[in-house]
Amino acid sequence: MGRDKQKVGDINELRATIKFLKEGYWVFRNVSPKGPIDMVLVHEKTGNVRKIDVKTNSYRQSWKPGTRICRQRTKEQIKLGVELEFFDKDE
Repeated sequence: MGRDKQKVGDINELRATIKFLKEGYWVFRNVSPKGPIDMVLVHEKTGNVRKIDVKTNSYRQSWKPGTRICRQRTKEQIKLGVELEFFDKDE
């Protein structure tokens, strides 16, 4: 992964943090460089817990240009009940 992609991913994790804070969640971010979960959310009022992996949308360059590449959860993420949260690069 190049530095620019990593930077975009870091920015989108911060965007997700802001989004979820506005929605009334406490946000606990992962400090490990790799892992199946980027953040754990706990809703302030309901106590609902969510596990989130933030992804940046990617779009095809050649075959069917402009169509979004569909990202899937890993087996480990499925087992852990992780949700994927997507953001565009230039939101």
